[in-house]
Amino acid sequence: MQNIFDPHSVAVVGVSPNPDNLGRNIMLNLIDFGFDGIVYGVGPKGGAIATRRIYKSVLDIPDHVDLAVILIPARFVPEVMEECGQKGIRHAIIETAGFREYGEAGRKIEDQLVAVTKKYDIRFVGPNCIGVINMENGFCVPFPRLRPFIRAGEVSIISQSGGVGLAILNHMSGEGIGLNKFVSAGNMLNIDAEELLAYLIADEGTRVIFIYLESIRNGRRLMELARASTKPIMIFKSNIGQMGRSIAASHTASLSNDDRVVDTAFRQCGITRIHDVTTLSNYLKTLKLPPLKGKRLAIISRSGGHAIIAADACEQVGFELAEFPEQFIREIEKHFRASVIKLTNPLDLGDLFDLEVYYRIVDDTLKQENVDGVVFLHTSVAQTDFEMTSILVNRLGELGRTHNKPVAVYISANAEDISRLRAQTDFPVFTHVVETFRGLKLDYEHALLAEKADALEVIPEFSVDKAAVADMIKTAQSENRDLLLDEAVDVLERYGIPTVRGLKATNATEAQQAAENLGFPVAMKIIAEHISHKSDVGGVQLNLRNGRDVADAYADMIRRIRAAYPDAGIDGVLVQPMAVGGRELILGGRQDRQFGPVVLLGLGGIFVEIFEQATLRVAPISAAEARAMVEELHGAQILMGARGSKRFDIEALLDAILRISQLLVDFPQIEELDVNPLRIFHENEGCSALDARIILGRQPA
Repeated sequence: MQNIFDPHSVAVVGVSPNPDNLGRNIMLNLIDFGFDGIVYGVGPKGGAIATRRIYKSVLDIPDHVDLAVILIPARFVPEVMEECGQKGIRHAIIETAGFREYGEAGRKIEDQLVAVTKKYDIRFVGPNCIGVINMENGFCVPFPRLRPFIRAGEVSIISQSGGVGLAILNHMSGEGIGLNKFVSAGNMLNIDAEELLAYLIADEGTRVIFIYLESIRNGRRLMELARASTKPIMIFKSNIGQMGRSIAASHTASLSNDDRVVDTAFRQCGITRIHDVTTLSNYLKTLKLPPLKGKRLAIISRSGGHAIIAADACEQVGFELAEFPEQFIREIEKHFRASVIKLTNPLDLGDLFDLEVYYRIVDDTLKQENVDGVVFLHTSVAQTDFEMTSILVNRLGELGRTHNKPVAVYISANAEDISRLRAQTDFPVFTHVVETFRGLKLDYEHALLAEKADALEVIPEFSVDKAAVADMIKTAQSENRDLLLDEAVDVLERYGIPTVRGLKATNATEAQQAAENLGFPVAMKIIAEHISHKSDVGGVQLNLRNGRDVADAYADMIRRIRAAYPDAGIDGVLVQPMAVGGRELILGGRQDRQFGPVVLLGLGGIFVEIFEQATLRVAPISAAEARAMVEELHGAQILMGARGSKRFDIEALLDAILRISQLLVDFPQIEELDVNPLRIFHENEGCSALDARIILGRQPA
């Protein structure tokens, strides 16, 4: 990976002296950005550019080459890569488009490219990308003609889209945010986003990482990297359609669409999800500040009006105004020429015009133990203010680092002065009051998120009958079917999840006998392979109180099922004793294509998909994560015993959640799992699975 960002020699393939040639742009970008390596131009017609010779083939270059940057028609790329392999070039950036994204012809070219790169063990970025920028060594190979438009800094970017990536760079430039490294990942045919992320996490010059993704290839690897990173990672994930809903065969799949899983996974591993460029800008600014460890802020303003606006914004965002001790106020009053302003928090310094005094006041404020951070609002109207303001802003940044508390600075000035200020200082500057507080809120939330992700939580492992479950799944898959109701219930029991144990019956007489053995009242449920939601077609009968009710219910159930599913294989019914009391929940999970097993907990019963009250976690999960799932539920206070009501058996529920997590991790063959309803009873009375549905992945033919 080092040669992708820090090559000593580069061959740019696709260069001609033509002013419209994009390969020519790449060479000129390398020159203008001050690349400190050797650059060779390569093009079939030869010639020269900027006094540099253009070789007709990479094989003609007399010296070793670390990296090839390729921008030629797609049909020629495999041939050029063959020449690179013969030359000993083992790294490339392929900016050319026209591969599988352009149909079958492009797919064939792509297959040829993959074969050549495997043959020579060539690692490459792309194709269909705009290249790489490294501000540390001047390596800049995007094909648009660029100027050194952005300052060097500590933020590195991975962008699946080249256009979005350049737009982010333009925005960063306007906000005075410095870049360290940039890579447009394109189709990620060879080097993917996770590998690039691993490199940037280890990279000394990178302090903050932003990623734009349209797809996630390996979600679990992404989570592992993020958990291990000490650097803030932000991701803008687009392409958030809910295609999973159209193929859902269970409640769990309906409630846990792909984007909800992405949200959950990011929170679990400490990734901050970004949805707009304003939030990104605020994050990139505030992450340069020390972490905000509490909600108590001090507002110091040069304008009384701005102080009032700031106080409103502070409350709206969810912060508190720190209370100042009387002695602290008295000391500040000594700086005023007249006692015309009553000092409080916010501090209105409208009667002061000495920027040195402003600095000392911020210093004294940061020393207060009950102040977690400072918002400083400064209005600059005179041209003579600029130099003093620039000095003050930089000194305030030093103060924040000294006290390890953030100082967020809002500046009101003309656009030209703001641009100059951002160009001359590496300290973040805000130009909207409310965004200043939102930025600090992001800083605060990131500190909490990072602290949570850093916590080492033990994943419990239960003693279960894994072998028996494996046998059941193997048998069902060999018969190309899902687990039947009684089998699904048996799986839960093998994993230590309490169930309402029932008896299977294949005719009305057997059903009556089962009910008499269990004791009335009973519930009856159809056992049939192709029926997902039994209650929708009369496949569930409750509160059957005598033998006649059982016989009638059996006949009615079979009639309804035959009418709705004439080709369905009916294996009988499951007769269970009626469970009374408690509250109904749904507990389940599924295998997500990118993140693997996902556990879901929600409101149960027949209205689960209507209310959509559910919470998710990527498995395996810890006891703390299981408890957080319960606490996030709408109505969780009722389960906890709010307002004097009797508390439900939360510990039994947590145990069931953790066992489902282990089941899904142990058996990736389980595509979807519903325990609906899971009845939770009062404290020390446990919980019980009343129904279960387990959908299996089909084995390849």
